[in-house]
Amino acid sequence: MASVNGPGPDSEVAMGALRGTAKGAVSLVAVYGATAFDLFHVGETVREDFRSRDELVAHLSSLAEETRREFMERGLFSGLSPVQNSVEYRFEERDGYGVLQVYCGGRGMLLFVDPDESVEPLVKTASQLLGGM
Repeated sequence: MASVNGPGPDSEVAMGALRGTAKGAVSLVAVYGATAFDLFHVGETVREDFRSRDELVAHLSSLAEETRREFMERGLFSGLSPVQNSVEYRFEERDGYGVLQVYCGGRGMLLFVDPDESVEPLVKTASQLLGGM
């Protein structure tokens, strides 16, 4: 897939890999770079939680901005050239979902999964899709 963020994982390949890794539902997948994000999957439950696509995009933009701010404060975006194979992630329960944000190789992946989902396997899969590990 080509986007404003540069080449990234193919959405069908990414969704197959993530669904094969997750024990429960994968309700949302977005891939983002320094300036924008691409929605790969929005599940029915997520669609029902937001009144419109614009509301969903605003919510995801806010989450991505929080992550960018955190990564910048920790120096991970300095020069936009992170150390090869460096993977950072954050997992928290928010709005009834497990929200997993993985950053690797200048790109991030945002996942909404079951709150009790095992995080480490998804981090590994996401980082491989993003070009790390």
